[in-house]
Amino acid sequence: MAPISLIMPTIDWGPTFASCLQAALGSLRSGDELLVVFDGLPPPPPDWLRDSGAVLLNTGVRSGPAAARNLGANQARHPILLFVDADVELHHDVRARVCKHFSSDPSLTALFGSYDNTPAAPGLVSRFRNLLHHHTHNSHPGPACTFWAGCGAVRRDRLLALGGFDAETYRQPCIEDIELGLRLHDAGERILLDPAIQGKHHKCWTFVQMVRTDISQRAIPWSRLLLSRRRLPATLNLSSSARISAGLSLLLPGALAAAASSSALQPWALLTFAGCLGLFMQINRSFLGLLWRQGGVRLAATGTTLLILYLIYSSLSFAGVATAAMASAPVRAPDWLQSRPNLQQRLAIIGLLLLGLISLSYITKGLFVLFTTDRGGWDLLQRFYEWRLFQSHIYPSEALAKQSARLLPHFRNTVYLPWALPQFGFLFGWGGIAQGKILISLVSLLSLAMMAAVGRWMMRPLGQKAEWLGFLIPLAFYSNRICLAAGQFSILCMGLISLQFYFLRKRQTFAASICWTMAMLKPQLALAYAIPLLGRRKRIGLVFGLSLLFILTLIALQQTNTDAISIGLSWLKLLPVFQSKGNVNVLAAVWPNTDIDWIYLIIRLTAILATIIAFPSFFHRLRAAIYTTFQTIYYNSCTIEAAGLFGICSLLLFYNRIYDQILLYPAVI
Repeated sequence: MAPISLIMPTIDWGPTFASCLQAALGSLRSGDELLVVFDGLPPPPPDWLRDSGAVLLNTGVRSGPAAARNLGANQARHPILLFVDADVELHHDVRARVCKHFSSDPSLTALFGSYDNTPAAPGLVSRFRNLLHHHTHNSHPGPACTFWAGCGAVRRDRLLALGGFDAETYRQPCIEDIELGLRLHDAGERILLDPAIQGKHHKCWTFVQMVRTDISQRAIPWSRLLLSRRRLPATLNLSSSARISAGLSLLLPGALAAAASSSALQPWALLTFAGCLGLFMQINRSFLGLLWRQGGVRLAATGTTLLILYLIYSSLSFAGVATAAMASAPVRAPDWLQSRPNLQQRLAIIGLLLLGLISLSYITKGLFVLFTTDRGGWDLLQRFYEWRLFQSHIYPSEALAKQSARLLPHFRNTVYLPWALPQFGFLFGWGGIAQGKILISLVSLLSLAMMAAVGRWMMRPLGQKAEWLGFLIPLAFYSNRICLAAGQFSILCMGLISLQFYFLRKRQTFAASICWTMAMLKPQLALAYAIPLLGRRKRIGLVFGLSLLFILTLIALQQTNTDAISIGLSWLKLLPVFQSKGNVNVLAAVWPNTDIDWIYLIIRLTAILATIIAFPSFFHRLRAAIYTTFQTIYYNSCTIEAAGLFGICSLLLFYNRIYDQILLYPAVI
């Protein structure tokens, strides 16, 4: 048999290394070579190591096992290199099996084996993790497209011809051996997995260590590697059964949560959970049987749970990397369109014209309904009734009004805070509901014009067509039609917010705070926009704005002879009304709510997921905007990115209706 060079990288001279090195020495024959490569600057080696005959090398600085193996490969003298990790105790027949394969098959380039089924560490997590590796490798013997350097051999000339392990990308224990195997396979080299080539693994795993290592040093870099290649080989962890198991593992937590609830779908959820778990155990019966044989019920039960968790966090890691990769991909026109610039121009013009027609139809239809139909201004009419009650010294709340007031035909419970009631006088004070319709339509149109100007100004650097797109974005919200038809305040409030940001950019803090105060007609829109007023030089403006709200509240209390404690208690009773309207609140209410519309919720979440997958470029820009905002918000929180982030937070966290969606216009821009 031809001599071989055994290369063992290490970072210490501890007892595990000593035990594994002695096993390696015992497996070698006369003429073989043992190279020990210390990753970093080593301490003085023990006497037994100096006397072992091993060639001692070091990388000088901690560079990772890839660099250590490359150093050993460059210094080795023999044509066959056997890589062994410093925590793997070789079986005595490993050398003979390696030499037999290479001598009988000259076309074989690389060969690797497996951990044995008796790991040294006695813990449940350690046994599960090592047996999972053992079973995965033993289930896929034969030709492979990957490599394992824990106990693997390769022809030296082929390894060096490909540049060795990728020590630049992988500077810590990672998937450098897998990446090498894929490069060997791409180059047409033959790789063989022989599960009979085995070693005992001495690594002691904890649960936290397993999760952290699997995610940061395996799942994430492996996902990046596979996605960079645009194809997924169906071997080892990527076999069809492994992919199905991963999908089932993702279904199990949701089915279990639904089964644990008291919803009407509980029987179906239980059936789904039982079916998924049964199918999962059937697919993985071979591995679960191994756990049973090696450790009985305790190891089998623990291993089943750990396997599900392992597949969940590995799958989610892959999904996260894949989503990030899609989001970071450059956005460009399809190939068939790139070669037709004239067609691109025509399509852009057609798109802008359609967007303009849509915007015009929404605004026209909203105003038509407001002024010509009996139902027009239905929301404004409710505010008018509340203003009439306020004029009559009645606070519009059943909990606070007297019995005689509650019998009035126009009595109603207000959902507006006390400081809003005096402001209604600007709308209805002289001409009643007719005045209110005219004023709300005028200020809403003025606000839309202001928002369109903001969009046009923001998009101007990108060209004329982009400038028109920015102009049309705020006008093309479907919610504008409903807001105008109802006589709602949402457009007005976002116009005031736009003015607030304009004044902040002009460093006119008090003017900005007045705009914010007036926009607090709808706190669910304006509350998040108090954040720009938290800057050191702007807090006086926030104090001024809060003082105005306090004064308006005192006016409302004085006018209606109501005390603050009574109003506070009445609002506590109204809180459940608002819980059902915010998106986050809806999701938070799923668990205790027995009447949740599961079908609607599933459709909504599916739509969100599909949008993320279909339009990754938008979410890439959203992510970048959020990142930029958190970087600059302390210094300059009056940017369009900041406004967009505040709008998204308002939509997600607070009570909102469809006509409030105009608050997203900065985020869309």
